[in-house]
Amino acid sequence: MSTVRWRPVDGARHAMRKEQLHCELGTEFAALCGKTIKLVRPKETDWFWDSCPDCWAAAKIINSAAARERTLHRG
Repeated sequence: MSTVRWRPVDGARHAMRKEQLHCELGTEFAALCGKTIKLVRPKETDWFWDSCPDCWAAAKIINSAAARERTLHRG
């Protein structure tokens, strides 16, 4: 299960930690790439934007670490 969430903002889909997703619209947060993003309600077509490459790289690292953690605690 992914521990990051994606939001289209400023022409790209940026990743954030899932805890940030529950912030109110208008709240500013740091995307995984380090860019400060204002949480806005996206249009349906905004989801077709490309993912921010720096967010993508960070999300892969975070999600693989979370998967390893879950595997270690199973047994």
